[in-house]
Amino acid sequence: MDIKHGHKHEPPAGIHHETSDVHVRPLAWLGVGLAVLILISIVAVKGIFESLDRQQARNDVAPLPMMTQRPQQPPEPRLQTTPVPNRKLIVEQESKQLNTYGWVDSKSGLVCIPVDQAMKLLAERGLPARNESSQPSAVSAQRTATGTGTGSETKPSHKETERR
Repeated sequence: MDIKHGHKHEPPAGIHHETSDVHVRPLAWLGVGLAVLILISIVAVKGIFESLDRQQARNDVAPLPMMTQRPQQPPEPRLQTTPVPNRKLIVEQESKQLNTYGWVDSKSGLVCIPVDQAMKLLAERGLPARNESSQPSAVSAQRTATGTGTGSETKPSHKETERR
């Protein structure tokens, strides 16, 4: 009976709890059967794996010489394993080349100067120019073809123009 809000409450007639329990014996046999089936499956799988291992051991052949005599490193080109330090080294070398003085070719008198200095010199002297009235001659075309006249000349300074 349920006491709710001070009233006694009785269930309606014909509705009541189950009076018979579940039969335990068939459930126990089912559990035992499942346990036996699981054990048989485990033993069978273990036996299959051992059988396959023995078969593989019988069929194993010695590896090919090519497989045992592999080179230590793959052939070129290889992937970079440390790209950040390599990039830093490259940037350092490039900035050193751009910001220092040095010989490019001492026999021909070709030097390397820092970019800032080259820009200052270019601003002071200006770019080499040719007269519009003069046509390129065969000599200047030959100098351009051999690489001797590829813009390495500079505009004459004010003192040089006074001497002429």
